[in-house]
Amino acid sequence: MTVVEIPWIIDEHTRIKHALLTKYIDPWMAIFFAVQTKQGREQKVVYFDGFCGPGIYYNDESKTEECCGSPLLVAEVANKYLDEDPKRSVIMHCVDRNAQCTEMLKKKIDKLNRYNQDWQVHNAEFVDKVNEVLDLFDQTDLQHQPLFFFIDPFGYSGYPMKTLERLLAYPRTELFVNFMVYDIVRFWEQERSEEGMMALFGTDDFKKVAECTTPEQKYAFFVNLYSSCLLKAGAQYVMPFRVNTPSQGTRPRYYLIHASKDILALKTMKNNMAKVSDAPYRFEAIGLVSEQMSLFENPDKVALRDRIEELCRNAKGEVDYDEIEDWAYANTIGVAKTIKEALVELEHDGKVSIKRQPGQRKNTVVSGARIRADK
Repeated sequence: MTVVEIPWIIDEHTRIKHALLTKYIDPWMAIFFAVQTKQGREQKVVYFDGFCGPGIYYNDESKTEECCGSPLLVAEVANKYLDEDPKRSVIMHCVDRNAQCTEMLKKKIDKLNRYNQDWQVHNAEFVDKVNEVLDLFDQTDLQHQPLFFFIDPFGYSGYPMKTLERLLAYPRTELFVNFMVYDIVRFWEQERSEEGMMALFGTDDFKKVAECTTPEQKYAFFVNLYSSCLLKAGAQYVMPFRVNTPSQGTRPRYYLIHASKDILALKTMKNNMAKVSDAPYRFEAIGLVSEQMSLFENPDKVALRDRIEELCRNAKGEVDYDEIEDWAYANTIGVAKTIKEALVELEHDGKVSIKRQPGQRKNTVVSGARIRADK
């Protein structure tokens, strides 16, 4: 048996995933600690890293420098907030079935755990350990705490929809899933893959991909199906982010899919995605299939301003800006900046009227404004 050297050399995809995770976990902790303080509750959050790996990588082929993986990056963010207030609690569970990985990670995690937090590294299958941990959560107040699950597999097995449905049953759960669509498109037809596909989606609807005629359609089909399954499993907001890879055009190797029950979580994730995104590896929030979009429609061709105008016209009256912003975050590529720009352009073109509150500037639109489609 060939022994694989660990740590591995980090690739750009992994580096990008970790950059985004770090950018998001920081405000995630800040927001919940602030809310808990305001409510007079114990400051406590839970982070779960599935398929966590060894925690460290080589920076390049020279193997002279190392960089941190997701568990250590999150631990460093946690320590920043624990430095501010050691009474806070950041519970962390990291799981991987590779014993070499977990042994290496445990040594690193223990060194970082200077506030004696409940940071555990498990050598186990993700689905087994997460259900075991949740059984314990059900007996404590942890079931009501903010829970963040980073699920970053090497393929498409080991994190069945049935398990994700259990995670989403908790009131403050967020999922961030590395959806390996490239592998799914390659292997879905293989007879031995059917059981894995059934577990992944929780339905045999994946077989309908046979109706697709091009690889691009297959990619769109699987991403939309998985997003829809997460919504049925209990998420209220699901946003797939395509990671554009050089030379692959519209055929990315994977999507990062964020699922939550809170519009603030979605907004925070999209805003941070926009900050991290950079060419040639850039993220695009593609939004979900809606009644206005066909299954295989390229979201890049659906103009944000046209969809906002359509929303306003369908409203048949005035619409609060906040309502438009929430809708656009959940259903389009838009973030606050581009949503505001689209509305101002629509106003300039005579497509909508914006009724601003006293003192609000004319060259933008903010909370409190009301918008009506012009005839």
